[in-house]
Amino acid sequence: MSTVHEVAVSGFGEGTNDLYDRARPSYPSDALQKIHDIISESSSEDGWKILEPGSGTGIFSRLLIAPPTTSSGGPVPTPDQEEAGDDSFSNYPQFPIDTLISIEPSEGMRNQWNRSLLSKLPPPSTDGKTIQTVPGSFDNFQAAQEYGVNKGEADAVIIAQAWHWCPDHEAALTEIASYLKPGAPLILIWNLEAFDPTWQAEIREAYQKFDKGSPQYYKGWWKAMYDTKAYKELFQEKVEWKTRWSKGITEDQLVDRLFSKSYLTSAHLSASDRGELEGNLRGIIRSAPLEWVDKANGVFKYAYDTDIVYLRKKA
Repeated sequence: MSTVHEVAVSGFGEGTNDLYDRARPSYPSDALQKIHDIISESSSEDGWKILEPGSGTGIFSRLLIAPPTTSSGGPVPTPDQEEAGDDSFSNYPQFPIDTLISIEPSEGMRNQWNRSLLSKLPPPSTDGKTIQTVPGSFDNFQAAQEYGVNKGEADAVIIAQAWHWCPDHEAALTEIASYLKPGAPLILIWNLEAFDPTWQAEIREAYQKFDKGSPQYYKGWWKAMYDTKAYKELFQEKVEWKTRWSKGITEDQLVDRLFSKSYLTSAHLSASDRGELEGNLRGIIRSAPLEWVDKANGVFKYAYDTDIVYLRKKA
């Protein structure tokens, strides 16, 4: 079994997970609809079995289990979407899940996954479903078998905001393919702060220099997966998809969001460096030509790109 990158281990250790779960963004409805459509192409209309390696605190898991629904003609967000100024949180698809197994190496993340599931989802949303988080890694799904997902039975493997941490693409893709049904997809999804408008580029440039050489998504090192024997022999050609959206956010919320990044937690950033970086970030925000959602309450728009890459197991 592959090891977890040291920056992820220490940066996402026990004590950091509540901030991560509270500060990180959710995912827009058109991205969830795209994922629903991808799975629907190869699976029946009900009883889906999904594996979610690197599931973290369950931000994406909760959207699969109980996406926002509509009432009185309008969207009713879950607590994960209750932020002013959202422009893409409506019309979520309902996923016909029978089994969802979160596979997460961090005990702290698994503990937060369970706490958030209980506190943020209505109990009926899990009725009649097998919903569980288990220890494992990108190349070890064995614990999922205890909950009824055996090799060759998964309708999809979905990895949200985590694949860039994979240390061994050959081993991981081999394991993933062994659990997927023929024709079923591996789906990779990431949120990334947009590089425009210009002030957001300045924000990214300010904090990315602290990444300690870790394999962040924006570096593209994860694309080495396409050079592996497992990718070439076990999967069809990858397909890419992208959407742009924005969230309403305050200055303090944005600062919290940025400091939830693994390399910006106290495990890696000294108090003096944090203070200097926070001052720089707040200075950029306060001098930026913000697009206000609710100026009286300090809420402005913050743009994200959500990227999806999917590849199907060969029949």
